[in-house]
Amino acid sequence: MVELLSPATLLDLRTLAGTGRIIAGGTDLIVQMRSGRNETHLIDITNIEDAPPAAIIRSGVAELSAMASITKVVDELNGRLPGIAAAAQVFASLQIRNRATIGGNLANASPAGDMIPPLVAAEAYAVVDGPSGQRRIPVDELITGPGRTVLEPNEWLSLVGVPLFEGEEGFIKLGGRTAMAISIVSLAWRWHRSDHGALTGVRIALGAVAPTVVRAHKAEAILEGQQPTADVVMAATDALQTEISPIGDVRASAGYRQAVAGGLLRQALATS
Repeated sequence: MVELLSPATLLDLRTLAGTGRIIAGGTDLIVQMRSGRNETHLIDITNIEDAPPAAIIRSGVAELSAMASITKVVDELNGRLPGIAAAAQVFASLQIRNRATIGGNLANASPAGDMIPPLVAAEAYAVVDGPSGQRRIPVDELITGPGRTVLEPNEWLSLVGVPLFEGEEGFIKLGGRTAMAISIVSLAWRWHRSDHGALTGVRIALGAVAPTVVRAHKAEAILEGQQPTADVVMAATDALQTEISPIGDVRASAGYRQAVAGGLLRQALATS
């Protein structure tokens, strides 16, 4: 039997934290429990009265609630952060987006999590809360491997801070279908494009190509300050493919993922 606790306030949550597994939407956990995962105590944080608002803008940063549904967060952004909106659009189904949270997607720590690459490309940070107070962690340091994070058992994610951006940004993925499919490979990007076509501020992150989401620093350096000519794109693609270490599984071979990653970068450069 599973005991479900539903704290009403953050103070209640701090008291209960550590006595069970903290969940928000619980969409991944339900699947895991059906596959045999044993959980006896769950703490549902979806009804916290004083939880952070879905999204607010403060000093050039969009503060996104890690505890609100992905649908609410994207609706409140009202067109800002299109990379995150694009990832949300292909995140599972509408029904799941109405339950799932950014915090849950991060805490689940899947290298194929759709919301993670655009946060890494944006150099976002997570606000971790717990009985001892809050701490801030860059999103790309939060996850240490599949299903593993730096969170303590009595901590949870309350906010994600994403710097606002006036250049181009986006997210694309290859899956078995448009939605309701785990990414085979995904790519998120941010960059400015000058009137002459040169790229600056290049940030690229890939999902499902390593144990954690990968920043493609070598490819970024090749593209930085350059027009994406055929030779530059080829060099960046070659560099990107050396920065990832995909596995082969039932969804795709390692070689296929290598090729797709390069194809997604070329697509992003051509269409953004």
